[in-house]
Amino acid sequence: MRVVYILTWVMVAVFLLGETARRGIGYFSINATTMIEDYLCGLLLLAAALTWHSGHRYGPVLMASAWAYGTGGMFVPFAAHLEAWLRQETFRPDHPHEDVNSVILKGVIWAVCLICFAISFRYAVRQRTSQ
Repeated sequence: MRVVYILTWVMVAVFLLGETARRGIGYFSINATTMIEDYLCGLLLLAAALTWHSGHRYGPVLMASAWAYGTGGMFVPFAAHLEAWLRQETFRPDHPHEDVNSVILKGVIWAVCLICFAISFRYAVRQRTSQ
């Protein structure tokens, strides 16, 4: 779980700082939904990391929940961008199908979220059954 805890802090930075650096605050006027989704994920992961670090009994459950949110939240952006690349057709102007680096980056972020969710969920279940 130590690696998951460290990755939680990394992904807090990715979702909060990375989204702001990549799009800028002005993107709220273009697509607020995607910005809110990423910021909410970053804040959930931040809350999970802080709760985990404090040793609170809900730390494992919050950690698994935050990673579940991240996994679900990243699936559509990754899958949609991958589909656009595979079909060689741009569906959204801010997601050009030629941008294979975004497909790879979103795939890596989604995979990290999925793996961390599986590990933290298993840990949370073990903690609950051992009590």
